[in-house]
Amino acid sequence: MTTKRSRSTAAAGLVLGAALSLLGAAGTAEAAPTGTTGYATTVQAHSNLREQPNTSSRIWGTTTKVTEAGVECYTLGQYVKVGTYGTSVWYYGTVIDYDIGHIYSNVWMWGGNVNVGADPAPGIPRC
Repeated sequence: MTTKRSRSTAAAGLVLGAALSLLGAAGTAEAAPTGTTGYATTVQAHSNLREQPNTSSRIWGTTTKVTEAGVECYTLGQYVKVGTYGTSVWYYGTVIDYDIGHIYSNVWMWGGNVNVGADPAPGIPRC
């Protein structure tokens, strides 16, 4: 869980076919396409991808725009409030950022940045 796996643009191209349908409609969680695990969704722009489900853990990367993700599970971690929304739900999975040519595996994403509609999202299991 604590290792960052960053792959080159060439590797991102290999998963492009399998990941094209990763873009789930905002507010829903659906089965991820073949070749990925978890539920397909998106992560908001400028979201930190972390080593653990808290804001004091290492940042593996930051999304450059709304980015595709495959969420495997969720846990209750640090409560974070931004504006009027706060949650202690954190999602674990893979984020594909085509703009910078990276795939971040085994990262934590704060629930307020993951476009699943509710925290925790129905159908996503607890880690």
